[in-house]
Amino acid sequence: MIDYSEAIERAVSVHLPGRTVQAITDRGEWVRRIIEVTLDSGEIVFFKIDVPHQEPGWLQSKVGECHERDVAQILEQAGLHVIPPVLVVDHSGEIIPYPYMIQARLGGTRLGNLLEQVPEPDARKIYQTTGSFYRSLHAIGNDQVGLWIGSTPDKPWGDPTGHMYQAEVVEGSGMRALQMGKITSRTYDRAVALWGASLDYLRDCQPALIHYSPFLWNIYLQPDNGSWRVSKLMSVGDFMWWDRAYDVACLRFPPFGEMKSFWWEAFLRGYGPEPERKRTLLYAVMQRLCAAMGSYWEPKSARNQAWAARALDDLDKLLDEIETL
Repeated sequence: MIDYSEAIERAVSVHLPGRTVQAITDRGEWVRRIIEVTLDSGEIVFFKIDVPHQEPGWLQSKVGECHERDVAQILEQAGLHVIPPVLVVDHSGEIIPYPYMIQARLGGTRLGNLLEQVPEPDARKIYQTTGSFYRSLHAIGNDQVGLWIGSTPDKPWGDPTGHMYQAEVVEGSGMRALQMGKITSRTYDRAVALWGASLDYLRDCQPALIHYSPFLWNIYLQPDNGSWRVSKLMSVGDFMWWDRAYDVACLRFPPFGEMKSFWWEAFLRGYGPEPERKRTLLYAVMQRLCAAMGSYWEPKSARNQAWAARALDDLDKLLDEIETL
């Protein structure tokens, strides 16, 4: 593992003149190499370094630091202050041999951790707050679905529905689950057929700004005058214009977690009407396959491994319900 300490000290002196480094903590690799840096004032910033990957994912290969700045600007304009400010973007390779960014730190605790710590009344408040936040996020609309690169967020490209169907249901996670014996050929064929028959239905959506990765470890909250507020979102590079039901499915059927009925009722009190059940279930099938096959960079733990091992046990029940809708 490369030691970036000297390069980080130099980068701080160049990009944050007058500041010095007091401590460096390597947080490991999570899509990017994440290094926590404590400055002389006690302020904490993060270096996020684009280390090379053998097989860069579709999302990671198409977005980067500029995309994160675009997302932060869009959310700020909507009054959603949840993206840690990007202080520096450097693609020069002169200090660190890979592209990197320096990002400020925002506080908060992961949603998944909070649910294990707080009493039940607070858990419901937390989910109602989370629902209100995603209602505001999904109210940010566009004329087209897709990703964007550069300074034209309103002019995205691509077909997320068709791409993800081919990349994850037909191939990718779906095929790997079949080959590894985690699902039967009948289950695989049903998932492919139901998704394939629903492509036009899913494409007929109102494009909204979606998180794409609203996982229990990517949503942070903190107390706020007796209530709660969403303080930070992670995986900012995954934001795109797509179907809001994709996010809702991930929240309703959380990968590596559970959703109690009264938590979901609280979420909907904040969010409003739920998208069509068929949409939610189709996306849940895809997400369940991806989660079970290790596509989501979840925190490593015995609990998460156990969840992944049984994640596909009820996939046929989801497919059964889709067939009735």
